[in-house]
Amino acid sequence: MKQALLLLNMGGPNSIEEVELFLHNMFSDKNILPTNSATRALVRKIIITKRLDDAKESYAHLGGKSPLSGLTQVLIEKLQSRVDMPIYAAMRYVPPFADVALRECQENGVEELLLFPLYPQYSTTTTLSSYEDIVSRCEAMGYYPKITMLACQYYDDMDYIRANVEQIEKAIQSKDVSEYDLLLSAHGLPLSIIKSGDPYQRQVEANVSAIRTLLQTKGIHFKNVKLVYQSKVGNATWLEPNLVDVLRNPLNRKVLIYPLAFTIDNSETLFELDIEHREIAEKIKYEDYIVAECMNSSDAFVDLIVKYVKMNDEQSKCSSFPCSDCRVCLCCGAAREYDASYQKSSQDLSLK
Repeated sequence: MKQALLLLNMGGPNSIEEVELFLHNMFSDKNILPTNSATRALVRKIIITKRLDDAKESYAHLGGKSPLSGLTQVLIEKLQSRVDMPIYAAMRYVPPFADVALRECQENGVEELLLFPLYPQYSTTTTLSSYEDIVSRCEAMGYYPKITMLACQYYDDMDYIRANVEQIEKAIQSKDVSEYDLLLSAHGLPLSIIKSGDPYQRQVEANVSAIRTLLQTKGIHFKNVKLVYQSKVGNATWLEPNLVDVLRNPLNRKVLIYPLAFTIDNSETLFELDIEHREIAEKIKYEDYIVAECMNSSDAFVDLIVKYVKMNDEQSKCSSFPCSDCRVCLCCGAAREYDASYQKSSQDLSLK
């Protein structure tokens, strides 16, 4: 069966002109703003009006674009030497959109799409949103490949945990870790989404626990290891503690921040953490403020993705899958809906 690998992510503006498109598409997503379409349109307009100029200024600090697309391409190039199939980036809100990859896959007779989310923790706002985007675009094209999610989450995979710790060690270098607080920063979410059943918070907390345990096992003892949340938008109640509040009320003025919920550096790591929040630290006279890099195209992250591709090949031979009876996603059940549609479409095509 001819396969292709798609790396799923939200994407980031490739130019200042794309900032508005990014915001428009993000806040048009029913998983981001789970309300009726009329209310969503109103809220979207308000958010864009309030945030557009500031967002453009943020990207101007990064050279006029998000680094995410370029860094993802570097990752793809490294993966291409290890994986014998076409590999594509499939971004949710800005180019390269999934339809570019899907059209090429359809033309080349690709029969199975292997999806790997660049989100370590599952959320309806990320993993599910990207999965539904792939499915809806395939259906709109009349393209019905087999769709396999290689991992709906991997926050508790020990190879992933080791890759996290490797980035932390790289950032702290030879400094005395006992003098530093390690702040594990995850993207925040409104509590309303968590209360609706989204598993993101508990997966983030389990991720933190696993990193803390591995650090202790390796004899790496930070003064404190804390979970914090960043990137709050609007006045709704979000997950806490908020990183800004923690930075403004320091118990320790030596910190290392590791972006826990991101695998590829983007504006929320390179601008929000490393520029905007650094200004807070400098005003309060922090002694040291370090922001670790995301895994990006590290050897450990490449190895992790390759492992899931190989696991899928092995599991396909023995018809046994780690996601129980749900081939794609433990958390949403979307797979069964797609499988039913896929089977019906395959039957219809065979009758023609």
